[in-house]
Amino acid sequence: MLKHMEKLAELKRAKLLALSLLLIAAAIFITTLALPPSPWVGALKAISEAAMVGALADWFAVVALFRRIPLPFVARHTAIIPRNKDRIADNLGRFVEEKFP
Repeated sequence: MLKHMEKLAELKRAKLLALSLLLIAAAIFITTLALPPSPWVGALKAISEAAMVGALADWFAVVALFRRIPLPFVARHTAIIPRNKDRIADNLGRFVEEKFP
């Protein structure tokens, strides 16, 4: 039980860190919009924008693997693991059987 609680606390810390980094990237991006144009500001803006896009894409990809996202154009491509768990289990079992005799 204690190990489970420790894992939940670790997960909570990881989620908080990820959200904090996303908010820092967003704050940097918003700040660059108010600064006068220069090569450094442009670079900082591009880096922070890329960090936000990457973080959101990673979040969406992980969520889409495990949960259904009720958006009309992507709903078919979500909850991939729950929908295919039997096929994944069969393939994994076959792989272990064949590769580790």
